[in-house]
Amino acid sequence: MKNGWLLRLLSSLILALVFVLAFRFPGALGGWLEPVMALLFPLLLLDGLFKGRHAFWTWATLLAGLLLLYLWVPQTLASKGGLPFGLALLGTLLMGLWEATGLWLVAVGSRWMFRRSGALGAACAAAFSLLCWEAWGFHVYPWSWGAAFGSLPWTARSAAFLGTSGLSALAWGTGAWAAAALAGGGSFRRALAGPGLVLGWFVLAGGAWYLLPRDPAHSLDVAMIQPNFPPGHRWQGMEAEMWRRSDALLKAQGWPRSGSPTLLLWPESSVMERDDRQPEPRLQSEAASRGVAWLFGTEGGPYNLVRGEVAGRPTFRFAKTEPMPFGERTPGPEWFRRWMDGQMGFTSQEAGHLSEGCAFAVPAGTGDLRVHPLICSEALMPERTRRGRALGQADLLSNQTNDGWFDRSIATDLHAAQIRLRATELGVPLVRATLTGKSGVFREDGHFQLWGEPLSEGAYAVELRWRPIRTPARSAWLQPLLMSVLAAACLLLGWKAVPRKP
Repeated sequence: MKNGWLLRLLSSLILALVFVLAFRFPGALGGWLEPVMALLFPLLLLDGLFKGRHAFWTWATLLAGLLLLYLWVPQTLASKGGLPFGLALLGTLLMGLWEATGLWLVAVGSRWMFRRSGALGAACAAAFSLLCWEAWGFHVYPWSWGAAFGSLPWTARSAAFLGTSGLSALAWGTGAWAAAALAGGGSFRRALAGPGLVLGWFVLAGGAWYLLPRDPAHSLDVAMIQPNFPPGHRWQGMEAEMWRRSDALLKAQGWPRSGSPTLLLWPESSVMERDDRQPEPRLQSEAASRGVAWLFGTEGGPYNLVRGEVAGRPTFRFAKTEPMPFGERTPGPEWFRRWMDGQMGFTSQEAGHLSEGCAFAVPAGTGDLRVHPLICSEALMPERTRRGRALGQADLLSNQTNDGWFDRSIATDLHAAQIRLRATELGVPLVRATLTGKSGVFREDGHFQLWGEPLSEGAYAVELRWRPIRTPARSAWLQPLLMSVLAAACLLLGWKAVPRKP
């Protein structure tokens, strides 16, 4: 009995390591490790569950995997959040318990369907419940299983057709099919049919990507400053120091160039000593004197802002629309939030809102290039990003983030991994400017570049050339359609499995 318990514990820990390998960005083995592990983990997890392994061990495996992935969180909460280390450990455990329970319900729901309607029912239930969990489940830090497929350009391009959450559903549905086929006594060849079809899908979608309609070509010179300022620290002279570094980079590049617009991008929290909601003509003159369009991360009272300035145009102001729960805003209704803030001595950040025209216009020879900003964790949210790009009619996405809170942990890489599919989903590049590293660019064809290391400074320049791609994932109907098809399949298969009277 004791040996059986130890064996189950050991197998759970090994499987938890497979979970972690699916998200240890940047991926090893030429980018193959992440997608292979993202397909393998659901199969192995559900195979044991379908074959009679107690559901507790499934839950324990998920919890162990998440805690191994969150090893960096307690130190961050303690050093940057001012919490006692014991309380930081408790907070990390609670976060892991919450996220693990959501995925556990996906697995248990798939087993329930497997017992009633076989492999196809298990696959549809896993895919549908995973979609629902990613879309509607409460996440302290939003993430998606499908992000693992962004490590290879040819798998990343399939996000243009299914979106990131669609790829998550594909991975878990495939794993459930193969696990059910093995547990139900089917042949190994039948179990491999699901993974084989998925591999075929990636190849087919990667080829079909080249046939999608494209808009006219655009070009833009982008200069990004990564200052390595201490996170959350306010001091006079932040803007002056940023200009000193920016002027040096622009001079070294010989920018702005004739006939090519230049976007100067500063990260979140690059200017923090003032309220930038107010009119200030000097800021526009700073951009005009250098001949650049300037988009920078700042603050405005209770708002986390980006502000844009360019000669002859009104000031662009945009507030973060999705403040992070617990980190930036107490979750819950307003009455509860105000009460909790009063009890804790905490001031919740106010949320901005998406509206028509929520993009910064950069004048170009052929017309304006429109940049929609995503402030830090907003870039983790596929639906939030889709709506923002559509309302702003954006040709380009920017992500201004302050990742100094993460110290030198893997969290900077994990954040980058979770946002990389925004570019292929929506068919436009995403330029990422960080306060402390890593800055970079994610391209619409699935390729990406990241520079520097955590807690480092840098100044980066990239000459962007692209054609926006009109992808199916831009449609507001894609996710509801996927959910409706999977829900209908689950209902039909469940109804057919109901015993009939003779």
